[in-house]
Order: sequence, then structure tokens, then C-alpha cells
Amino acid sequence: MNLELRHLDLVRTVVEEGGLTRAGKRLGLSQSALSHQLHDVEEQFGVSLFHRVGRRLVLAPAGERILRAAKLVIPEIERTEIDLCQDPTQLLGKIRLTADCYTCYQWLPGIARRFGRRFPGVDLRIVTGATENPIRALLKKEVDVAVVTRLTRDRRLKMTHLLDDELVAVTAAAHPLAERKYFRPRDFSKETLCSYTPLSASTLYLRVLRPAGIRPKEVSEIPLTEAILEVVKAGFAIAVLARWAIRPYLANGEYRAIRITDRGLRRRWYAAFRSSKNPIT
Repeated sequence: MNLELRHLDLVRTVVEEGGLTRAGKRLGLSQSALSHQLHDVEEQFGVSLFHRVGRRLVLAPAGERILRAAKLVIPEIERTEIDLCQDPTQLLGKIRLTADCYTCYQWLPGIARRFGRRFPGVDLRIVTGATENPIRALLKKEVDVAVVTRLTRDRRLKMTHLLDDELVAVTAAAHPLAERKYFRPRDFSKETLCSYTPLSASTLYLRVLRPAGIRPKEVSEIPLTEAILEVVKAGFAIAVLARWAIRPYLANGEYRAIRITDRGLRRRWYAAFRSSKNPIT
């Protein structure tokens, strides 16, 4: 097998960091060494991974294919390493973790890996099956921690603030609204919207569209970021994603990320877990 894990990691890191210099720092390589390794891969397979457009590196089709493989393979390898490092006789406990947004599974495996190295006696498992209703799974004791974006006022639960991020509208570069400085609520009314979740549960609907009495023309529920972006790129729909989730895809010039309302749309993330003061019976 000529395609190696390090090849996948090279392409993924360059895309995530937005350039060779920052990618090299993250990988512990000089810019010239990183360029040399990418060139070796291109020569080995007879393809181009990136095109240089001005000062930007834009993914070529072969690079996009490797990136898709990296997003599938590397998180699974990281989870496998965590499992292999665990000695069942040394386990101190188990934590089952879930989240209410599929984009979280882009960064949760990395956190789980670091947690496993620091606390090898704790079996930390990511439960993707509870994503549709993590609070219900928490109350039913099917998971132990839920990463959520809505504050739940239930005495049986404790909520801890984790971080804030920004949601942006994502369009194809050729979309009629692609050059807008920001999206107004009524801009969504004539658009098909790709969403991870039902519209009624989305931050966009609850905080922007419903108060304005607006609904998109149509909603298409798609749980995978890559699939959503393919639909957006083809011009069939727009999407609302976290700015950090779309950032790696902006370098190729095929997408636009546009602020939602003139103030922007920010959301707050919480860690929810069961309260010891008000136990669930």
C-alpha cells in the first residue's frame, strides 16, 4: 500500500492551517521539508494535490480525495489507539460522551485522545447514537456528559460553560447572495437550507428566523458536513455552519462564509451532566 497515514495527515494539516508555514509548525517540519514531502507524494502517484493561486494553496481534485479519506481514517485511528492503550485491569471508570451537533465529532476524537493520555485509567467513549437528543440520553443514564448548545434548566442536571463560536451562512461562490456583507432573516425565505437537525431545533431558527416570522423555502436534513458542502457547491442550497467548521474549505475559493445579521450569530456551548444533589431515580 503506497498511500500512508502520514500522507493523509500532511494534506489535512495544510488545509486546516491554511498554508505550509503554519502546517509545518504544527507537524514539527520546516516549510521546505513539508513542501518536499508533498512533492514526493505527487510524484509517487502522478497527481497534483494543491494548485497555487496567487499566494493561496487550493486543493486539487486528488487533494480533495485524500482530505476526505483523512477525515474518515485519522479519527478512527485515534480512537483505536485510545482503545489499545487501555488495560482493562487498570480501568478506574468509564465516561460516555455525546454532543448535539455532528460537527463536534471533528474535534472530539482529538480531545478524547489527549484525555486518554492524561488519564489512562478512565475509559472515555464517544456515543454518536445519542446526538439527536443528548439531554434525553443523559437523563436516561445512557451517557454521562453531553456537549450541547442550549441551556437546559433542569435541577437534575448541571451545566458548565465551555466556549462560544459563530454560525455563518455558507453559499457557493457563484450564488447570487455570495457577496453580501451579512444575511438578513428575509434572505433565507427564498432559499433551500441544508441543516444537521430539524429546523425547529436549530439555533438559526430559534434566535433569528422565528422572531422574524421567517421560514426557508425548504429544509434538507443532512448529518454530514462533507455532504452538505457538496450540495451547497452544486448550487442547490445554502447552509449554516460554524465558522471554524467551514474555514478549512474556504481556501479553494468554491465557498463563501457570510455573517448572519449585522451583529453576527454566536452560540454558547455547555457541558451537561447529572447533578449529585438532585439524583435521577
